[in-house]
Amino acid sequence: MRIINTNVKDYLFYGGISREEYYSVRERIWDRNRNILKVTSLASAGMALFFLIFNAFTETGLLLPYAVLLFGSLLVTLALRLTGNRYRRISPALCYVQMLLVCVYATILSTQPARFATPATSVIVFIALMPMSIDDRPIRMYAFMLGESAGYLLVSRFAKSPEAFGLDAINIATFCLIGMVFYAVVCVRNVREIWQSVRMEKIQSDLINSLAEVVEERDENTGDHIQRTVGHVKTIIAQIKKTDPYRISDEFSKNVVLAAPMHDIGKIKIPDHILNKPGRLTPEEFEIMKLHTVYGGDIVARTMGGIEEKDYVEVARNIALYHHERFDGTGYPKGLKGTEIPLEARIMAIADVYDALVSDRVYKKAFSKETAKQILREGSGTQFDPLLAGLFLETL
Repeated sequence: MRIINTNVKDYLFYGGISREEYYSVRERIWDRNRNILKVTSLASAGMALFFLIFNAFTETGLLLPYAVLLFGSLLVTLALRLTGNRYRRISPALCYVQMLLVCVYATILSTQPARFATPATSVIVFIALMPMSIDDRPIRMYAFMLGESAGYLLVSRFAKSPEAFGLDAINIATFCLIGMVFYAVVCVRNVREIWQSVRMEKIQSDLINSLAEVVEERDENTGDHIQRTVGHVKTIIAQIKKTDPYRISDEFSKNVVLAAPMHDIGKIKIPDHILNKPGRLTPEEFEIMKLHTVYGGDIVARTMGGIEEKDYVEVARNIALYHHERFDGTGYPKGLKGTEIPLEARIMAIADVYDALVSDRVYKKAFSKETAKQILREGSGTQFDPLLAGLFLETL
């Protein structure tokens, strides 16, 4: 497979990867930009507030540019807070608004009468290098950089002396050229890293699903159980993010969804005559069946411990090991209680049990959706985390 195509068209429009590859990671790119913008908008507001107060006390006369940057950056920060992760399409607009604010601030600052001369070069550095924090299509970023530079020079032409304008033109041309070259290197590197990361996640997900399907094929009880439980896990996580009771991160959410297919991986070590028994298990057989959680935790730790990220391995191990724990402490294998049970295992427990209730098994017929909902309600606070159970029931 081609790793990266660096022809001119792919570079200018898609950051050095193909069109299909770019659109497969575009959301991830702008998630990264959004996180950067949260920092830069707050930093800009903090800097503007400091210099606004400083200039107010020293009476230098430099108030307007800092006021513009302060209130503009606060509005961007507020918009980021209000939109959260629900309106990701607004992220590109907010990024460009913040960069435009810096451009306006720099332009006003360089033309303000004050008790000291404002160094034009430092202002131009602001204009040329601000886009370095954002990964976007280079052709759009270059157009923005040229546009803001042209706007700055237009103001400089009418607000400054010919000598000052000439110096500005030389400086801004130099810094724009440097900025474009620097952006070419940074953007290609970042976009490539994001694409390769997503590609590796896809390979990892395929391997995990293949391994989980091996277990599913042995277990005659669980046709398509993996895909359905992953869907339920996604539903619960979406509900958690909507109400934000546990303040989970995007990375945690991704790890839980990716690890969910591994929850019954330990069943690969359970004998067929127990795994596929059509009737009720004897107490001795049930004790053996319960060991699939311990086996699963060990398999995840041994097979992934040295090759996967630590946080992901921990989530996957917790799901495999603890998804049969009960909220009241009567579950297995360790009898954990309440929030002693890792959050990812509490999520998995609800998804796993609900799918088992509404599915046909060799030892029972599927319950109706209403009956399954009633069982979840009755188990809320005893078998299941009541908050998570309530969130999931809202979707059924």
